[in-house]
Amino acid sequence: MSTQSAGAVLQARYASFKQKQCNDDASIENTDSKAIINNTSIELPEEIKVLITGNDYWVNAKSNRYKKLIREGHLDKLLELANMARVKNNPANWFAKACSKATWERTLAYFAKLKEVARKAEHVASRLGIKINKFIYKQIWKGVNVERWAVAAEEIRHDKPGQSREKHFAWLCLNEQRLAI
Repeated sequence: MSTQSAGAVLQARYASFKQKQCNDDASIENTDSKAIINNTSIELPEEIKVLITGNDYWVNAKSNRYKKLIREGHLDKLLELANMARVKNNPANWFAKACSKATWERTLAYFAKLKEVARKAEHVASRLGIKINKFIYKQIWKGVNVERWAVAAEEIRHDKPGQSREKHFAWLCLNEQRLAI
């Protein structure tokens, strides 16, 4: 009979130990989740906050969406979009549309295109020995082969009065359709 009581004692101790261990695990999980919440709390910049409109549900949903995008490393893109939104007819709606799940991939493609356009404009301007200007950007967005025409304009001599690399480059860009064979 003493073995049964010893077994019962061990079983009781094991049960109390198990319960204590479960309580400790729960408290560890609680502190870990609190730490995660504190470490990931993101404050939205004021430029973005002013573009969040609607009832409480939509304000919360949009705030969470923008915080998610910031966590993914898109803060600079969001700030640039907020800056672009200022000149639109309905800035809050335009910004929300540009940052929505449905159009975010297209927005990222747009930023990649912007980067490529800036790279081409810089390359062309350095070839021509001028500052980047609106004409170069406009030709790149129109799909003109500006790098080809910059090389052509650079290789030709422009030593007569009224001639310049810039003018020749502009003429080549504007007459590309005629020149294409």
